[in-house]
Amino acid sequence: MSKKWLRRYVSACLVIFLVTMAGTEAKAQFSFEKHQALRKAEVGVYKLKKGRKNYGYATFLWRGRSKGKLKAKYFASGNTYKTFKSWRKGKDVVLISSGGYSTGFSHKSEPVGICVDNGKIVNRRIEDDKDALVIVEAAGGVRVSDIDKCDLNLASIGKTICPRDDKTRLLNWGVNENATVFQSHLLAFKNQLRINATQSSQKSTTRRFLVLGFRNGELFHAIFNVDKEMTLYDAADNALKAMSKMNVISIVNLDTGGNDIYEVYDDDKSKLRYMMGEAEPRDATNLLVYYYE
Repeated sequence: MSKKWLRRYVSACLVIFLVTMAGTEAKAQFSFEKHQALRKAEVGVYKLKKGRKNYGYATFLWRGRSKGKLKAKYFASGNTYKTFKSWRKGKDVVLISSGGYSTGFSHKSEPVGICVDNGKIVNRRIEDDKDALVIVEAAGGVRVSDIDKCDLNLASIGKTICPRDDKTRLLNWGVNENATVFQSHLLAFKNQLRINATQSSQKSTTRRFLVLGFRNGELFHAIFNVDKEMTLYDAADNALKAMSKMNVISIVNLDTGGNDIYEVYDDDKSKLRYMMGEAEPRDATNLLVYYYE
């Protein structure tokens, strides 16, 4: 065989190999690879693998393991970063992330959808196209409800309500309980995907999700930070399938648009540089925070 034909043969084999690998990767689903344990293993960082490639990281926050000491809080009114900066003194902050959608990209922007911040009503309007109602309770827990269902239990007042039809009762409850409420897109609920490939966003971009669930009876919250460009459906489908052996309560979309804020802190309170959002916290319109107090 001449050198010319040998080069052609090698090139053809290389093309076939690359096409095969690309096809294999496209068919592969997310899998987890342990990467880093934090806070005495009450927080765990896992690589999101798809085939041989790393597609980002999932940070699992084991609230059950922490016996409730690992809490969530949400900021969405006034100068968000200034309020957060003052509040965080004396607290061990594990993670901060942009949360719900906003009307713009400065701290003066308003939240999109119904919003109560620590008992303060910020926005009364319920958006028709956002079906996740996220409740961050004063005690640090998080609940997610399908806003279109009539099964939101407000235990402190002994009522089960339809959020869209009984908005006033929901807002009054939020004020009286110093609760925090915001709206987003519900991507999966009770182990079932809630979006499809044709009726969801076709744009390929980075993605971030808030996940609530149980593994072997142990409560966890998780933030999936997908730093490779994917459609909303593909990313949500991959995330849900990766957790097929877990009981997934909900997957909620977190906004990574103009205010893509994401920071995770190690045990020395230093930022993990390998997974950070593109925006600065000082520009936050809202912040979802996990912390120890």
